Amino acid sequence: MKKKLLITLLALSCCLFMSACSKTANSDAEQNTGKDAFAESQVPESSEVQTDTSSETESESETEETQEDTAKTSAANTPSSLSDNLYDFQVSIDGTVYQFPMWYSDFEALGWTYSGDSSQTLSSNQYTFTEVWKKDGISVYTRLANLSMNSTAYSDSLVGGITLEDYYLEDCDWEILLPGGIKFGESTIDDIKSAYGTPSSDYDGSYYYEMTYKQDYYQEISLSVSKETNVLNKIELENLVELEGADNSIDTTVPEEVKNYVAPSSLGDDLYSFNAELEGALYTLPCPVSEFLKNGFTIYEKDSDSEIAAGSTGWIELRYNNQTLRSMIYNYADYATIAENCFVTSISSNDYQSDFALTIPGNIKRGDTEDAVKKAVEGFNCTAETSDSGAVYYDISHPDGSSLDNYNIIIRDGVVSSIEVTNSEYE
Repeated sequence: MKKKLLITLLALSCCLFMSACSKTANSDAEQNTGKDAFAESQVPESSEVQTDTSSETESESETEETQEDTAKTSAANTPSSLSDNLYDFQVSIDGTVYQFPMWYSDFEALGWTYSGDSSQTLSSNQYTFTEVWKKDGISVYTRLANLSMNSTAYSDSLVGGITLEDYYLEDCDWEILLPGGIKFGESTIDDIKSAYGTPSSDYDGSYYYEMTYKQDYYQEISLSVSKETNVLNKIELENLVELEGADNSIDTTVPEEVKNYVAPSSLGDDLYSFNAELEGALYTLPCPVSEFLKNGFTIYEKDSDSEIAAGSTGWIELRYNNQTLRSMIYNYADYATIAENCFVTSISSNDYQSDFALTIPGNIKRGDTEDAVKKAVEGFNCTAETSDSGAVYYDISHPDGSSLDNYNIIIRDGVVSSIEVTNSEYE
């Protein structure tokens, strides 16, 4: 189940990711603006003042012991030699082979200092784009990722990739190597294609030629060759896969969000309330799964996700009187938990598999006339569209909210045939 959820969430976020990281959209202007933005994001290095010389000696001794332990840890987590396979996602930097992904602590142990706030948290299946690190006055940036079921601090996350660019390495004498003998600052387009073959995709700009070798979603290496120097001047490596040791524990503790839920005392006429009456019980969406169970629904486990990652979504099938309600459920907690502790975000009634007694504000229910609907929606943010088949679709949503959070009413042959209420915004 977890793997399916991860794939679904990564696929859903793909459009946003590509929008944020698109290289072609910025075209050649990226050469200047990207450098300026990166430079502005640098954090000045801090200095510490030692006032107690006796404690300083002890501190130096402890530091040496810590460095020895760190070196052992690093050696245990990095390959001894560079692979010949590009899709092993390795790069050798100044004689040290880096294997991505790697834990934040392992990357740090290799001498890098993170320039941001490592106490920030990442929700399950969340990642960042350009996190700045420094070593010996040299800056690189990486992606941080949390692919576990639970929220985690940056300092406990994965380093899922690295970007090495000549602009930030111009005063650096490190030898940087990729599998197959490809060398930063020396290898040409022909060298790269000879080593790796035809790229999965490429981009030919005014200032550089970029070759991307892709294995899967979020598993790729992009190599750019400068049009001015005709040699490799930028490496972007990304490999977002889960490492052994990720926290995938499940906590069954009832979240505060569930405890704080209060069912409405009346249905009302406000179509911005997301209230509904389903089989005689009142709900406000999003609504805890446990409320439905309390009112007689049962979970059809075969087609439901039993465990939901922190801050993530899943699917549930709830059954009542031989009818099925299928809905996306959301876990608002910062820890992975069971479906019962999550929130239903959609309920519906129609002629197919959800033949429920459902009433929404304004006392609208299936079988009502279109005139009754028009009267109930008057004064609310409502759109109405007629399909080629003659069905009329009414969508009512809050003008300051998402259009995806709405009441959807379908009119067929002059009467209400279907009603759906959807709201995922938790207050």
